[in-house]
Amino acid sequence: MKTSPLFFAACALAPFMAASHAAPQFDPTGFELRETKALSISVKPITSLSTQSAPNASYRIVAEGITLSSEARQPTAYHARQPRTELSESHIWRVQDQPASFETTIRIDRFPKSGQPVLTELTPETDAAPLLRLTLDGDRVVLTGQIENASKNGIAVGTLDKTHEAHILVQTQPDGRVAVSVNGTESQLHLTRQALATPVVFRTGAHAINDVGTSPDTISVTLTGLTSRHGQNASSLRT
Repeated sequence: MKTSPLFFAACALAPFMAASHAAPQFDPTGFELRETKALSISVKPITSLSTQSAPNASYRIVAEGITLSSEARQPTAYHARQPRTELSESHIWRVQDQPASFETTIRIDRFPKSGQPVLTELTPETDAAPLLRLTLDGDRVVLTGQIENASKNGIAVGTLDKTHEAHILVQTQPDGRVAVSVNGTESQLHLTRQALATPVVFRTGAHAINDVGTSPDTISVTLTGLTSRHGQNASSLRT
């Protein structure tokens, strides 16, 4: 691992080194489907999703999990929202209140023509800047957000595998420590003090940023793993 002031000792990664080899588990308990269109947002409880969704719908239940699709072009209209279809936590929380752990396995089925797919993010319910965001730059997974001493270009924390899949684990502690594992590559960082008190949710799905232009564009992903744990159910980081 490349030495950096952003990273803690390698021994602190032990909990993730074991978990990163575990088989993915798709358990959307505590999540809801959130569809963001240019000028509106709709939310569906995960229990209401149908296996008989219409062709070309934004979601499709599959044997391994769920496939999500979204427009990728960024709207040019004033106040228009960035389109995306994602699974979002159904309750809001703050990093400073309790440990939290998230795991997702996401496969990119259709890449947008331009822009970067967003794999996961820890973000406010509003359109405010996320605390953490994992995006793709080619096959590199790059972390940006409210991280101490991080450059505006972010930090490379792993790579997509040859099947265009990423197995991601994110773990936070009330003091701001964050552990991230992407396809077996482990990193540890620290959130800024201001980020700890921000109400947030964890999200993952079909979402592309910086995709500008006039012709239609689409992103499609399949989630085959998803779990969310808070408090005593979240593993503790070692120091």
